[in-house]
Amino acid sequence: MAAQYEEIARDLRERIASGEYPPGTQLPLMRDIAATHGVSDITVRKAYALLTREGLVESRRRSGVFVKEHPDRVRLTVRARQVERDELGYFSGPEVQHWRALPWPDGKKTRVSEAPAPADVAEILGVEVGTRLTIRKRLVGDPRQEDHRQLADSWIAQWVSEEVPTLRGDTGLGGMYDRVEEWADRALTWREEVSARMPSPEEAEALKMPATGAPLLRVVRVTQLPSDDADEEPRVVEVQDIRMSAALFAVGYPLLRAESAGWPVQPATSDYYQAPLSD
Repeated sequence: MAAQYEEIARDLRERIASGEYPPGTQLPLMRDIAATHGVSDITVRKAYALLTREGLVESRRRSGVFVKEHPDRVRLTVRARQVERDELGYFSGPEVQHWRALPWPDGKKTRVSEAPAPADVAEILGVEVGTRLTIRKRLVGDPRQEDHRQLADSWIAQWVSEEVPTLRGDTGLGGMYDRVEEWADRALTWREEVSARMPSPEEAEALKMPATGAPLLRVVRVTQLPSDDADEEPRVVEVQDIRMSAALFAVGYPLLRAESAGWPVQPATSDYYQAPLSD
């Protein structure tokens, strides 16, 4: 059974993730939280300390505790990896083709439910924060390495659940991606965003990470269906939230030469250290 301070931390963590307490927002005073939950200030202080260690909040002297600002809006469009077909015929990354879905404590390998979309997922899918969406939760790992595992939460767009009838039950061989491509008769595309944060206690336990000191590597993979009309934006099919231990994994990729850097190179035209800033 979780301690009282852990329950309070979980409640605040969920409110931060949902966008109720956006970055820069001051959290309620400790005495107010203590009164609400019927606990001592010491218990609330432990909860705030836990959120501080996770990198979610920061204490500002004589001002209070605030949700931390995260510079995660800078998005890199360079793709490091590629999507391949594995030996079973499923779309997969080349480095995890031999990984398999691991059972949750209740024995299930995929947990399917409806849940309110967190703020960043809702933004990508273009829905209101808190909109209830279908989510598929999986724990995936390397059968040969006990601690080589990742959490993969797939948030399915509302239009997919409503318009693609073959996804209302078992997705069948090849999974959701094959069903959407068959239905649309078009190829899906993918992009990824990579960031890092501290894990929640539940994530650390599932990933067999140390309770403190090891950050979480987060890869948000966005699946898109291009439109027949070149002037229309692609439709977002799914947002997959993949988390793994940054102490064990890294994202590496080759750097390709752009046309402006093609060989043979053009000579430099100005001194790097003296060149004025461009507008």
